[in-house]
Amino acid sequence: MDISQGLLLKNLILRGHRKNYQVTFYPGINIIYGDADTGKSSILRLVYYLLGGKQIKIDEEIQASVKYAILELTINGSPYCISRDIFNPSRDVDVYFCEYSEMHNTFPEKYKATVNRGDDQRKSLSDFLIETLELPSVRLKQAPTKDSSATARLSFLDLFKFMYLDQDDVGSASMLDIGNHVVETKNREVFKYIFSVLDSGISEIEVDISNKTKEKAELASQYLAVTQFLSQTGFRSTEDLDQEISNIDNFRAEAERVLSGLNSRMLGDNEIYEGLKDALNTINMNVKSQEEVKVKALRSIDRFTRLLNDYQNDIDKIKASLSSRDVIGRNIEEQTSCPVCETIVGIGVLSEKFDVPSDSRLKGELTSITRRSKDLKELITENRRELDSANSILVDLYSEQEKARRMIDEALESSISPYLAERDAIVKELARLEESREKALHSLRVRNKQGAIADQLGRLEGTIEKLKLKLEELKSDMPSLDDVVNDLSADINNFIRRVKIKNHYGVGISEKTLFPKVRNVEYRNINSGGLRTIVSIGYLASILRQKLRKETNVPGLLMIDTVGKYLGKTPEDSDGHQCENGDDIDGVEDPEKYKNLFDALVEIAEEFDNEDKLCQIILVDNDLPRDVAYENRGFEIAHYRSSGINGLPIGLIDDWDSK
Repeated sequence: MDISQGLLLKNLILRGHRKNYQVTFYPGINIIYGDADTGKSSILRLVYYLLGGKQIKIDEEIQASVKYAILELTINGSPYCISRDIFNPSRDVDVYFCEYSEMHNTFPEKYKATVNRGDDQRKSLSDFLIETLELPSVRLKQAPTKDSSATARLSFLDLFKFMYLDQDDVGSASMLDIGNHVVETKNREVFKYIFSVLDSGISEIEVDISNKTKEKAELASQYLAVTQFLSQTGFRSTEDLDQEISNIDNFRAEAERVLSGLNSRMLGDNEIYEGLKDALNTINMNVKSQEEVKVKALRSIDRFTRLLNDYQNDIDKIKASLSSRDVIGRNIEEQTSCPVCETIVGIGVLSEKFDVPSDSRLKGELTSITRRSKDLKELITENRRELDSANSILVDLYSEQEKARRMIDEALESSISPYLAERDAIVKELARLEESREKALHSLRVRNKQGAIADQLGRLEGTIEKLKLKLEELKSDMPSLDDVVNDLSADINNFIRRVKIKNHYGVGISEKTLFPKVRNVEYRNINSGGLRTIVSIGYLASILRQKLRKETNVPGLLMIDTVGKYLGKTPEDSDGHQCENGDDIDGVEDPEKYKNLFDALVEIAEEFDNEDKLCQIILVDNDLPRDVAYENRGFEIAHYRSSGINGLPIGLIDDWDSK
């Protein structure tokens, strides 16, 4: 396949905190499908953002897992990597003029994130994309019918509207900002630009040729100055630097191998060291055992001492009770008069009102507690003996431990010394090699920067020649808007016929609005959401298909999010009334329409393949019907299941856990 002209996505890489996440794209059809909230739409949103989108909706799992994003792609056959901060849209964008695997060897070019931030000192990412695609750089009139109309520079995002239908735009009555007069007017001018039928097309190309010729002269002067400086300073060539880095890597690998073997011999060949190490391990185990005995004894002493104190308190209380018994418990015959009623009361009767234990009961309890206290004292004494024994043993063990460690150090010193000089030499050599590699790598980046300037100069020359040819063609035979409308009408008519809607007639492009129409009804006035889905996809697909017959100013890329919006996919959907109006007058709930829509897009990709022209169509949807998935097997680049069933990844961020 000839990929010398156009834009081809290769890899989307998300650099994460835990790992990287990657989606690989291919020429032709690319299908992404699976459960909701698994990151399918995020893939297209990230591509859009990395190609200059002003902002991006960041899902929770991406926010928690990703640091920044990289898009690897080729433009007119040359490799590039676009790296952008996904959390700060205003930060400059880094563009590496190389493949992803070579990014570490290259200094990036920095571009402003948006068109209005670009200036003469630093261009915008949009400027880079338009220039690298060798498209004319023009300004569009905001009011085309007025000579005094203000103008605005065409941006790559203006073109991207005709390349990307997000899930809100598919089947939407406000696709391409229908209803916004200012934006509609601009979109019509972009449409004319795509097909080179702008009223100011010739003059704009002449201005663009002049500007690019000046830029080429400045770049050539810059390249000459850099080349002379590198030559005068004796800077080595790219080939020499590549060879030096390769040699350093080989030397380093060999030095690391020798160092690893040396370390193994230093430890593995010493029997004395191994014996001492085993002895030390035994001592350490004994130390640990005695320390456990010590801790256990201390805990027992503490626990028994507290209990002994409690028993002593009980003994004191019992003795106090016995003393009280002598006073409260004896018989008293004394009489006295009541202080209230002056009645004579016998005090001896009062003793009958108290529960005074007998002497034998209290003395029995005292004897029992006293016996237990004695047992506790013996236990405390026994644990103190164990503690003293453990401390005594630990003193000896600590001494043996220190002695063993000292002997190991002496054994290591005597056994390692023959290797130390050799090992130090290897370590120093590795450090020197690493330093040399860093210097060579920096020099290589400088040389690659020089090469990037040369490549940019070559692209400018090619763009200027291409613009001159286009200018001559426009001067000799400028296409008319009527011809473009007629050709595009034929393509969208064929597309709609392939899908097989009911009452197929009056399909084409409105000459006034440049939007599609079906049954002579302009797109915005179509009531059926399902029919609008088919027509909106068919409109962009037909613009893409025009590249098969003519040179258009739009890359061969088409991205569609939620292909089956408002369409039936299975016979069961026919009862669900997916159409907005609830009346399936267009038959879009018929699963055959969904299958036919897929087939029509696949056929366009196959036409490009047969003509050896570049085309890339990325389709996103929820579950595909079994027959559609089977017929399009091999086009699947991502299939997600939130449950992870059948070993499928749970989403774009496949190690995300929200809990």
